[in-house]
Amino acid sequence: MATVDKLLNDINPAVLLITLGEQGMLLCQRHRPPFHIPTVAQAVFDVSGAGDTVIASFTLAIASGASPNEAAIFSNHAAGVVVGKLGTATASPEEILASFQKAS
Repeated sequence: MATVDKLLNDINPAVLLITLGEQGMLLCQRHRPPFHIPTVAQAVFDVSGAGDTVIASFTLAIASGASPNEAAIFSNHAAGVVVGKLGTATASPEEILASFQKAS
């Protein structure tokens, strides 16, 4: 956690989303406790492009009006879809919805 604290102090972002591989993600926001999101990936075949998926889906969710917590959860599901495929892959809206349905 010392590295996270250093990043928060050095660059002072409003929101910092850190991917943790098989441990999920950590969302840090100013003046709020860190929010850990466990991974939802069922099987991991290839992590190529997973970070790009997180960035793109998080940004999409924020631009659509989601809170940072909601956006992080959404991007976690999108990443969970793509790592279950070989090579760089995409996650369709239907696949992301199915991931949410499996988790509930």
